[in-house]
Amino acid sequence: MYPEWRKKRFYELHLAWLVQGPRGLELLFKVNPYSLYPTREEALEAAKALLKGRLDQDPRVGQGKAPILLSEEDRARFLVLLESGKALLPLDRYALLGEVAEVEERLLHKAPFQDPTNVLQSLKGLPVRLLLTPLNDPEGESQKLAQGPLEVLPEGIRVGDFFLPIPPETPVEGLAYEEAFFHLGDGRYYLYALSSSTSS
Repeated sequence: MYPEWRKKRFYELHLAWLVQGPRGLELLFKVNPYSLYPTREEALEAAKALLKGRLDQDPRVGQGKAPILLSEEDRARFLVLLESGKALLPLDRYALLGEVAEVEERLLHKAPFQDPTNVLQSLKGLPVRLLLTPLNDPEGESQKLAQGPLEVLPEGIRVGDFFLPIPPETPVEGLAYEEAFFHLGDGRYYLYALSSSTSS
């Protein structure tokens, strides 16, 4: 297995506002987008940087505005709690939730079709579904082209009885053992495994 295909250990930072609901605290909104850091310290530094601001929702996630502005004492208390792994800071009828969780994730890998590390190679032999979305029509429906075991050949791929020629220099991106996508002509091709692989 290529190093690019392996899962790596990361630390994920979650920050979210909660609100008191009829059955206890409920999610109001997640503050930050999905974010991974190589070390726990870097995740905590990112949390410190976010806590210096208003804690509105990151525009990449949504439009939520912080229901309460934190005092310096609140920030300091929250960070002390977060350093232990998980923090829940009650503030009136709201609460700020934070967590630094250790996770194992594969990163997106990009390589030309001819490169042996391209992620299509990791899907060889697995049952997959191949979809095509037109590039010139972003609202266009994905069309299922084929389903079946994936064969990777020097000149392209075969899914079941369907053959798709792929030029050697075509960039292929995706997550090993899970999915791959690439552009050809006016289309974006997306392939994903129908059964999850246990490969790490």
